[in-house]
Amino acid sequence: MYKTARTIYIDILTELVREEAPTLYLEDFLYYYNKAISEYMKRRYELTEATQQLTDDLRFWKKKHVDNRMSIPIGDIGVSDGYEYRHLLNCIIYADLQFPDIDCGQLPGKAKAYKAVRMTSAVKAGIIDNMFLEPKYYRPYFDIIDNVITLYVGDLRGDVTITRMEIEYLKQPAHVDLTEEQITEDIDSSQVLEFTDDIGDEITKIALTLILERGQNPRTQSQMQVNQSVTDASLRGGK
Repeated sequence: MYKTARTIYIDILTELVREEAPTLYLEDFLYYYNKAISEYMKRRYELTEATQQLTDDLRFWKKKHVDNRMSIPIGDIGVSDGYEYRHLLNCIIYADLQFPDIDCGQLPGKAKAYKAVRMTSAVKAGIIDNMFLEPKYYRPYFDIIDNVITLYVGDLRGDVTITRMEIEYLKQPAHVDLTEEQITEDIDSSQVLEFTDDIGDEITKIALTLILERGQNPRTQSQMQVNQSVTDASLRGGK
């Protein structure tokens, strides 16, 4: 069973008592814990392709969006799916054609998936005047400019149709909130966290380090600083 915001709050208070740390106010807990979630996601995202375990750790925030437009405003992802976009993981298109194409070997009448490559500045420079790398429906590229994901497939033949674009992305984590009333209630009615206990324990460690760093507790002097700059929507409402 996943932990609740109140149980995490109590766990952190217990650890702080052991360390004789300064008093932790509820608003400080909420700020540091939401920051810890964002920091955990940042660390895992940077290593997400390294091992299967790291990819699995991000499964709670991984979502899919399917669209038939060549360009998708990032804001539309949050509106249509009810999530806020954070990181794009991959982009796949599905193409359908009526006649054979010797360049890709796709059979007519059957939609086929093609993985799009992100058009970074280096990639963009490399495909200029290079007919072997220029965008095609079977060699698509995508780019993100002004919060819009745009697909590049070159000039399509009349019998070729891009049926849909499918992206996988990390959504923003749910903002953790807790009230004084929920802390004192006999029955825990606080927010159930969206991740499992083992992931919650890792985030709690990060939150504790952030809180202890605030008071320059000696316990953190031998540890790597984790209080990095995190600026995203998941910290809205923080200070």
